[in-house]
Amino acid sequence: VSMAPSLAGQSLLGSQGLGMPLESIDARARALGSVGVGLLGPSLSMADPASAARIFLPSAQFTLQPHWVDSELAGQAVNTQSVRFPQVGVAYPIPSLAGTAVLHVGSFMDQRWKVEQASTQEFRDTEIDVVDVFESDGGISTFQVGWAQRVREDLSLGVEVGTRMGSVTRTFSRVIDGDSIFQVVPFRTGGEWQYSGLTTVFGFQWDPIRVIRLGGSVRLSQDLKAKPTDGTEGGSETFALPTEYRLGASGILTPRLALSVGFSYADWTSSNEYLGPEALAGAVMSYGGGIEWAGPGLGARTFPIRLGMRKSDLPFTFDGENPSETVLSGGIGLNLMPPQSGLIGAVDLAFEKGTREAGSLSESFWKATVTFRVGSF
Repeated sequence: VSMAPSLAGQSLLGSQGLGMPLESIDARARALGSVGVGLLGPSLSMADPASAARIFLPSAQFTLQPHWVDSELAGQAVNTQSVRFPQVGVAYPIPSLAGTAVLHVGSFMDQRWKVEQASTQEFRDTEIDVVDVFESDGGISTFQVGWAQRVREDLSLGVEVGTRMGSVTRTFSRVIDGDSIFQVVPFRTGGEWQYSGLTTVFGFQWDPIRVIRLGGSVRLSQDLKAKPTDGTEGGSETFALPTEYRLGASGILTPRLALSVGFSYADWTSSNEYLGPEALAGAVMSYGGGIEWAGPGLGARTFPIRLGMRKSDLPFTFDGENPSETVLSGGIGLNLMPPQSGLIGAVDLAFEKGTREAGSLSESFWKATVTFRVGSF
């Protein structure tokens, strides 16, 4: 006899396909509902390699993201929370070349989840309690280096190359309550797989007129390879990753108010051979936008305020249904140090309230994203 399973994870959707997608974009982009391209001002973005061309000081950026998830599956409620680190970036401008060298490490897919299934089994005419535990720990990240070039005052181009990296450990264990009959040693099996695969992203930023910015990027990825470590049974597996397209635009509505919109698209159909068509949602899109108000000021310091919303399809099915995510967001920028100090420091804060739906699964979540930026003369 089986009983209702106990579930845990950053999202139950992380148990499907290659995991739960994690975008490596900063707090400002999240607050604006952005896909990470076409925003006004300079930025360190893995999704928009051309944006670093407008960084004129050696700079570093670090993002962390605590989040809280309330899930419900087949009438069972699960509450989880954790902290992840979606992005680290470094930029070093070289004025004589009118460009900027960049380095990034960012998130890609999360595969942290756990399922416990309690049941009773009959053994020698006696019913005993059994608990099966399936657990996955790990994920996939991306490491990139690149160059952003100012071609003209109104046009920048960028390219970054890198590799996927990371690992996942999966285990299955069975604990049998047989103390009253005989001594039982828990059964446990599993293994670890390491990921690799090259990736390249090209991007542009163009200001056709002074009050409008257009941006876009294309990411090409080699097949993702999962290789078992020593002691893990089985061979290597490969998974086709789709080409990803992003477009964004921003416009200045008034001297203190700006609007941004964005769109992304990727078709996972080519992964059918590796993951199976029943596991894939096929073509997925994400679109959103927001407004940014210059906000109050304190001397040379400014505190911009942002609001946005975004809707996204997720690539791997759950319970036979295509999952989707809807998010409302807001945030504030804290420019902490005036330029005359020789050191520029800022913190961007974003708060997101969202829902996910797929078949019998529903999730409600909060995210708080914090990005620290520092640069020096």
